[in-house]
Amino acid sequence: MRRFLLTCLMAVSFAGAKGVSLTGYAGGSSPWGDMDPSTAWSVHALWRIDQMVAAGVGAGYLTLPGTDVAETTARLQVRLPAGKQLMPFLEGESGVGIRPVLVQSIFVWRFGGGMDLKLGDRSSLLVGGGAMTRGRAYGRVGLLLEL
Repeated sequence: MRRFLLTCLMAVSFAGAKGVSLTGYAGGSSPWGDMDPSTAWSVHALWRIDQMVAAGVGAGYLTLPGTDVAETTARLQVRLPAGKQLMPFLEGESGVGIRPVLVQSIFVWRFGGGMDLKLGDRSSLLVGGGAMTRGRAYGRVGLLLEL
């Protein structure tokens, strides 16, 4: 019964979505003012609320000093209404960094922006960066595919 209710809730919440986008990122992070990047990657499924706003969930891998975590995050991306082929965007993410010992799991967040280069009708190249958890800066490159 619990799974059925959860499935119904998800179906109702995404019924108003205009479509689904998949994103994949590779990048890194380092402390502010230091150029010693730690690797990271992530994939996200985003539901388009309209042409400019998308929200979704994702998972990935993040290397922080003294710890490596598998992350699960919720994400919001907003394209800004400037340009046709090259559009700026803002993004925010929050979630949990899961460690093998669950007590050592951490809260993970990111806030930043970047540029969305339209490659065609249904694909984009994303380049972005910003601030993240533990006083670090991040940068990443990704691909967005609209389904």
